[in-house]
Amino acid sequence: MRSIVLSLSLVFLFVATASADDLPNRVFNGKIMTSAKRFPTTSKSQSAYVAAIKKQSTSNFMEDKSDHTWMVYFAAFLKRPLNDVEYTIKFYELGSGGQRLLGTSDQFNDERGQKTIVSKIKLEKKSFGVNKELLMTIENKGTVYASARFKILGEGDKFSGKVNFSEDEAEGKDNDDSDDSAKKK
Repeated sequence: MRSIVLSLSLVFLFVATASADDLPNRVFNGKIMTSAKRFPTTSKSQSAYVAAIKKQSTSNFMEDKSDHTWMVYFAAFLKRPLNDVEYTIKFYELGSGGQRLLGTSDQFNDERGQKTIVSKIKLEKKSFGVNKELLMTIENKGTVYASARFKILGEGDKFSGKVNFSEDEAEGKDNDDSDDSAKKK
C-alpha cells in the first residue's frame, strides 16, 4: 500500500511540474509578444517570467533615425510545437483595404519541437514604409503558429512643394507630341 501511495504522489508531482513549466505557453498561446528591448529567457518563477513579458511588451515602435529602421525583439509562444526546423515570419500591412503582404523572412531553429521562439528582426523603412499597423505571423507550411499586431512609427517623407520644369514644359510643349505629329504627316 505504501508503494502505491508513493507512486501516485510522484505521478501527481510530475504532472503538476510539467503544467507549471508550461505556464508562459498557456498564458500567451498563439501570441507573439513584441518589445524594443531583448526579452528575458529566465526568471525566478514561471509566474514572474509571465509578469516580466507582460510588463516589457509594447505595440508601438519608434524609428531609429540614424539608419531608418525598427528593431523588433519578439517572444513567440506557438499554438503547438513546431515539427520542423524552418519557419517563416510574414509581415502584413493592415489598413482599410485589408491585409497586404509586405515581406517574408525564412528562419531556422536548432531543433524540432520548439514551443517558444525568442529572437529579433530589423525592419527597414524603404521596405515597410512608416506609420503603419503591421500583422506579424510565424508560419510553417501554410499553418499560422502565432501572430501579433504592432505599429511602426516615425517621420514621413517631407516634400517642399517646389517643382522644377524644363523650359519646354513651362511653355506647354511636350517632346513626345511633336514627334507624333511629325510621324502623322
